[in-house]
Amino acid sequence: MNPPLRMAAGAFALLLSHSASALDCDPAAGEKVFLTKCSACHALDADRVGPHLAGVVGRPMASVQGYAYSPALAGANDSWSLERLETWLSSPAQMFPDTTMAFGGLRKAEERKAVLCFLQNQR
Repeated sequence: MNPPLRMAAGAFALLLSHSASALDCDPAAGEKVFLTKCSACHALDADRVGPHLAGVVGRPMASVQGYAYSPALAGANDSWSLERLETWLSSPAQMFPDTTMAFGGLRKAEERKAVLCFLQNQR
C-alpha cells in the first residue's frame, strides 16, 4: 500500500474507533459520576473553583479566558483529547505536579470512561 493511502486508511480507522467509542458509552452514567465527583468544583457552563467543562474535549489546554491556571498547565501546548483527559482524570498531580486541582483522580477506569463519555457529548 502506498504511503498516502496507508495514512488515509489509518486516519479512517482512528475516526471509526472514536465514533465506536462514542456509540458504546453511557452519557447518563457519566453524568451521575460528574454530579457526584466533579460538580463541587466544575460546572458545564460556568467557571467555579475550576473552569467550565462544556466543550473541553478537543479544547486547547488552559484556554478558558480569565481562569488562573497553574504555571505548568498554562504553559502546556496541547489539547484535551480523550487520551489526555483519561490521563488527567487518573491523577491530575501526576500529569501536572504543580496543579492547583486538589483532586486525587478517579481511580476506577469505568468512572473515567463514563465521565469522558458524558463530557464528549457536552458542547
